[in-house]
Amino acid sequence: MKILIVEDDVILGELLQECLLRLDHERVQHCITGREACAVIEEDTFDCAFVDLRLPDMDGLRLLEKIKQDDPGLPVVMMSGYPTMEYTIEAMRKGASDFLTKPFTLQDVALTLQRVTKEKGLLLENLGLQLECQARKELEKVNRELQSRVGEQTRLFQISKEIDEIRSSDELYFRIVQLASNMESVEKANFYVVPRDRRRLLSMASCGWRDSEGGPREIILNNERVKEVLGNGASHVFIRPEEVSSSLQGLPAGSDRLLSCWPMRIRGEPFGLLMAFHNEQCDGISTEETRLFDFLIRKASMAVENMALYESLVSNFYGILKSLVNALEAKDLYTGKHSERVTLYAVGTARIMACSGDQIESLRTIGYLHDIGKIGINDSLLNKAGLLTNEEYELIKKHPVIGESIVADLGLSPEERSIIRHHHERWDGRGYPDGLGGEDIPLLARIVSIADAFDAMTSKRAYRDAMSREESLRELAENRGNQFDPTALDAFFAYMKDGALKK
Repeated sequence: MKILIVEDDVILGELLQECLLRLDHERVQHCITGREACAVIEEDTFDCAFVDLRLPDMDGLRLLEKIKQDDPGLPVVMMSGYPTMEYTIEAMRKGASDFLTKPFTLQDVALTLQRVTKEKGLLLENLGLQLECQARKELEKVNRELQSRVGEQTRLFQISKEIDEIRSSDELYFRIVQLASNMESVEKANFYVVPRDRRRLLSMASCGWRDSEGGPREIILNNERVKEVLGNGASHVFIRPEEVSSSLQGLPAGSDRLLSCWPMRIRGEPFGLLMAFHNEQCDGISTEETRLFDFLIRKASMAVENMALYESLVSNFYGILKSLVNALEAKDLYTGKHSERVTLYAVGTARIMACSGDQIESLRTIGYLHDIGKIGINDSLLNKAGLLTNEEYELIKKHPVIGESIVADLGLSPEERSIIRHHHERWDGRGYPDGLGGEDIPLLARIVSIADAFDAMTSKRAYRDAMSREESLRELAENRGNQFDPTALDAFFAYMKDGALKK
């Protein structure tokens, strides 16, 4: 052991140093003053210290404090010829390990060293356990923080993924309130849009309400607090229902809970407002939830802007394609407005078949383009007065594939693309371009096939006169189950029977 002795009695100090060296300790250093001891401690480390209670330049208790401040684990044995109970208690309180009363024997020193050595071992072991426990607590804290951040990042990723998959504004509004309601502190949520007149907010979607509720359907902007929510530029505002009670209609009983309002801005202008109704325990939301709400609103606003831009581009592109179709049909005096009529017939048939709104919208938009591929076919073939040769017919049969390639980059669904590619397939599998049969042919293509055939028969062509409505219907009926889907054909007949089309 390396031992420090601080004793102003030179003879006693040297005697103690010699005794300790006889006990085979590594190093024993003797200091006469407290100042000298302080200098030695700053330069070296020791395993034990013997300190006299009275030193010529400072009090031994003060030196004890200095030693413990620099090395709390260093055992310190106080020495005094006239120890009092008061000094002994004070020394122990300040961290002394033992007290030697002068004069003392070599055996007293050996026993004291044995005690303090054992005490130091226990102290170091206890300190090690404390450090291990502290390290474990720190590790648990880091793990909790890491798990929290991983959980937050997972939720951010999920929000981003769900918003990115949305293809319509109605779906977006519902998804916003659904994601908001998944927040820990949120019970209900509503999303409102701001009309151009900015006199009110209109509810577009709600989540968390009972069937008999649904939340405030409309917020009249006659209240300065509500106007402040939209116009103060902040990411969110907390309000109490009583602050805007005159503007909120349809709130359930006991709705005195905290509301948080999250304005959505598009290019700096108010577009909408997400209103979250928090639970009773909520006096404010956590930093994590604030980040989730902020991200949700930013992501949704980007989705709205991108949808508007995409819809504008698609609308313009559809306009160009329709213009091309119109130009194509304008060259043929016999089939002008063909695509328009086919679309009308197909939409009517789809309604009889109870097709979904999305399917009917697809027919209304893409049905008009079903013959767009004829742009790639020579006009001399399209307007030929006589019958086509086999080679010419094979060229004509390429127009569905050409049409699909024209709209390939529009992001259409497979069923929408099928309207263009497969409207010349047959129920018996003898159609083109892929020879599909039965229900392998997508439904919308089957419907357009019937509408296309009917309009072709009832239109005058360069090589023949138009067939009557009754003749055309009989022709369709004769090909029921061969060329045409029986169910779709029955729906077409029902549509015609209702008097929807009369020439």
